[in-house]
Amino acid sequence: MKRIALLIGVLAVALAACSGSSSVVATVGDQDIDRSEVEGLVRDTDQAITDADFLTFLGVAIQWEAVEQYSSAEFDIDPSDEDVQARIDALVASFSPTATLDDYLESVNASEFGIQKYARQLIIQEAVGEAVEGSYTVPTDEDVAAELAAFPLDWTEVCTAHILVETEAEALAVSLRLDDGEEFADVAAEVSTDPGSGANGGDLGCTSPSQFVEEFANGALEAEIGVPTEPIESQFGFHIILVNSRTTADTEAVFAYLDAEAQSAVIDAWFVTAIESAEVTVDAEIGEWVTDPIPQVLPAT
Repeated sequence: MKRIALLIGVLAVALAACSGSSSVVATVGDQDIDRSEVEGLVRDTDQAITDADFLTFLGVAIQWEAVEQYSSAEFDIDPSDEDVQARIDALVASFSPTATLDDYLESVNASEFGIQKYARQLIIQEAVGEAVEGSYTVPTDEDVAAELAAFPLDWTEVCTAHILVETEAEALAVSLRLDDGEEFADVAAEVSTDPGSGANGGDLGCTSPSQFVEEFANGALEAEIGVPTEPIESQFGFHIILVNSRTTADTEAVFAYLDAEAQSAVIDAWFVTAIESAEVTVDAEIGEWVTDPIPQVLPAT
């Protein structure tokens, strides 16, 4: 699925804009997009926006307009001024309870116009999600079982400690010391070459085995609880692993994940359709609108 950059264009930049002219630079359906509208997405300063940045913002403006038109036509979505202002207030409050609108705009380098457009898109995105809810296939018990079987590392949490040494001979010597009853943490603190965990008795905390290299992950998945493993070699050396606990996600958690993924796929597909079906023209002296591999305005050649 194509990843459409609908909602990040304004807030992820550190650009400056000039006032610019009001000439039409693109058309979406029957709606013109002026140069001043594109340049006005960010805060006004004395520094002019670069050509490359202008094309990026123009691409965002085209996507936003396409989505707004498509959502209005298909679902009659039309955020009110009151709704937009409420969303802006929420954005400011989430930034800081004591922040002003200007504080927030400065932090994201957006203009008030740009934040209004952004807030409208957030509202539209949520409304589209509600509109398409139920139009996807709900995961079954078989789907949940298949997910658990296919990705056991991702759905397991292990609480582990390890002792890392350079050679197999050193690892075998560590195993003998543990077999003789020495405490795992004491041996780890003495000989482990892992600077992060060694000083902490080898403790690695609790996480998914998928966060480790393959050999370590498989060892952590298969080890007997509370019993140090035989030496396991990885690219880092030889590990003696101690699994203190291991739990597998319950089926409800897996179902919730699959359900959210299925719904997201439907929503993503809707946005792709909205953008790719839009009738877009761009001033040929500025660039060319394309949707493959991603929606963007390519510079004129």
